Amino acid sequence: MNVIIIGCGPAGLAAAHAAVTLGANITVYAPKQQTPQRGPITLHRAIPGINNGEPEGYVRQIVIGGSILDYRLKLYGDVNIAINGDILEHGFVTWRVPETYDALWKLYSGAVFDAEIAADELSEIPAACDLVVNTAPRHEFCLKPETHEFFSKHIALTPHASYPGQPPNTVIYNAYPDIKWVRSSRIFEAEVTEWEVGDAPNDALVIAKPISTTCDCHPRVFRTGRHGTHHNETWIDHAYFDTYRVIRSMMHKKEWEAVK
Repeated sequence: MNVIIIGCGPAGLAAAHAAVTLGANITVYAPKQQTPQRGPITLHRAIPGINNGEPEGYVRQIVIGGSILDYRLKLYGDVNIAINGDILEHGFVTWRVPETYDALWKLYSGAVFDAEIAADELSEIPAACDLVVNTAPRHEFCLKPETHEFFSKHIALTPHASYPGQPPNTVIYNAYPDIKWVRSSRIFEAEVTEWEVGDAPNDALVIAKPISTTCDCHPRVFRTGRHGTHHNETWIDHAYFDTYRVIRSMMHKKEWEAVK
């Protein structure tokens, strides 16, 4: 089986690892450089063969000033925007993302073909292999940008926690309307605070969190990872397990369809 992967960030290389684990030949198309991993990024499930042993941390999630729905309303103006599910989990185990990415890069950087794929080129690639997996920003491959919509939320980041005396390995969601910051994270050695753009300090970094899209271009391309799906609730480990499931399904398609 030949698998082509678009993107060599953590999600792209996690997808590559899943393909190689199942015996596939891989080619990765992307600008050949590691993506900087900044802030308290988490890995919710161990990637087999990469994260061995026990979890490296447990992150407690806490909402102050109301419920997770109040937090959603404060930040997004809509209680229906998903943030770690409808009801916030008390916490989750995690592994260190930078070290995970370094291990994946050491294994698969040799498979990265230093090239950028254009939207029209992506339409042709599925004919040349068994599976195409895209983890690169989905809007870059939209063939109808004038009609398809990409919904995102711009937020501002500052590199420190904002809850006074915040315990280590915690994420605090702030629903108080009179306290301006919206989320304060302190995970492993990294800290970050999220703000509404208009409430943030002048030196804050503004980013866009993907939410959803109406784009239906490239129906033969499998999309995974946060940027590949253009959905905020998709993590690096999804890229591994989603790709693993898809390839397994392709490998056993005939025998499974024979069951009547």
